[in-house]
Amino acid sequence: MGCCQVLCRIFLVLVNIIFLLLGIALFALGLFVRFGSSILNGYLDTVKKSLQESASATGAGTVDLSTLDITGLLFGVALGLIFFGLFLTIIAFLGCCGGCCKFKVLLILYVIICGVLLVAQIVVIGILYGSPKTFHDPAKKALKEQIQSDFQGIAGTDIVSMAWNVVMQFAKCCGVDGYEDFNSAVKWNRTYSTYRIDTPLACCKELPSSASTVTCAVLPPSGTASDANSYLDTGCYDKLWEQTLGNSKIVIGVLVGIGVFQLCLILFGIIILVTMREKTGMV
Repeated sequence: MGCCQVLCRIFLVLVNIIFLLLGIALFALGLFVRFGSSILNGYLDTVKKSLQESASATGAGTVDLSTLDITGLLFGVALGLIFFGLFLTIIAFLGCCGGCCKFKVLLILYVIICGVLLVAQIVVIGILYGSPKTFHDPAKKALKEQIQSDFQGIAGTDIVSMAWNVVMQFAKCCGVDGYEDFNSAVKWNRTYSTYRIDTPLACCKELPSSASTVTCAVLPPSGTASDANSYLDTGCYDKLWEQTLGNSKIVIGVLVGIGVFQLCLILFGIIILVTMREKTGMV
């Protein structure tokens, strides 16, 4: 039993050292996303410049996207990385110290927290892939309401308009589910001196360079908007979901693997605690 305890302790310490480094890395990444605006904004300079030129050339208005700070848009992501990295660092620290120095209290905390996390992950995965509408429908509804209340078009200088214009060009999509999400946008002026558009100009595959080329944002018969020259029917939500967490077989496989690994860590922690208890005089 003593040999088993030693092996479990070695494994627990080594694994948690890796997680400790990972937690620190995620924490640092979160700080970078939050405060590294000079580097992150550089990736979107081309898209922002194209949007500005198109707005001016088509008569939609003059828009200054220099104030668009990607770190502001990614504030939630940055906080998530910071807190998750910090949380992972703390958990790994408990596992390292508990396994290396055989601190009973730290090991008990480690096992309990890992157990709670494992149960929570199972519940979240079950909801996310077993009943996806429970998650997707409220998220889509919130995004559509935001568009309807705040979106102002390609010349909009508010954070919602600028963010959607950049995202639609960058991700090659249109709206949450498609161009119809913008039909009820109360602040969006779609009527200009010589034309009226039906989709945001940012939904065009090639941003219009003059008032005569805005037909990609005008539905037939007045215009030529179609899948050939516009992303009008390609929703951003589903596209980005498919590119990230949408491949359920791969994602679930990875998460199940992580879950099994977590279960092993919990069992090793319990084994160490049991062997410690069997030894008289052990605190």
